[in-house]
Amino acid sequence: MSNIKNQKGKKDQSEKFHIHTTISKHTKELIDAYSDMEDNDGNKIFGKKSKVIQRALELLDNYYNPKDNDIEVIWCRAREELNMVLVGKTTFLSYISGNRKKAYTDNIAVEAIEWYIGKRKEEMDLEEFLKGLKGMWYAANYFRKIDIIKYDEGAIQMTFNHDLTREYGKFWATYFKTLLENNWNCSVQKSVRNESFHLIIKEE
Repeated sequence: MSNIKNQKGKKDQSEKFHIHTTISKHTKELIDAYSDMEDNDGNKIFGKKSKVIQRALELLDNYYNPKDNDIEVIWCRAREELNMVLVGKTTFLSYISGNRKKAYTDNIAVEAIEWYIGKRKEEMDLEEFLKGLKGMWYAANYFRKIDIIKYDEGAIQMTFNHDLTREYGKFWATYFKTLLENNWNCSVQKSVRNESFHLIIKEE
């Protein structure tokens, strides 16, 4: 069934139609601007003007006709358009209890990482666990960028970049330090800055 669906999708994309119409000066300027838009590496994001129009219509279609059961589409829109974050129910209950520190231990962080990686924690090594942490918290929209660097002496540095307060960084630095030291035989040093923080992780 999936092969038939994929073949149909490819056929739909290969079919091209000419549309002759007129647009306002402002609309033309918008199309030109998005056509010229580049990412951080200098690559065109949309390129051809037809791609700009196609993407705009896809967004319009999703906005006015959200699919009732397509949770992924709804979450992606909420993440990108409303800047919302994904919060586990257990962690959320810790927040509203008034005891924020409770969230350091009363959470489903390990389960979330296991779900993301597709393995139990006992089947992972530390590096794989950290990749799961990076992927899950990035997808949940808590950070703008997360980098992992492994040094020759075995230490691993994780750098988390965000656009919120220093207090936000302090909370998550402590959260991850607690998570890692409670689940792995390792030590974690944290360094918090205004819009970033670093973790130096060493297995013992």
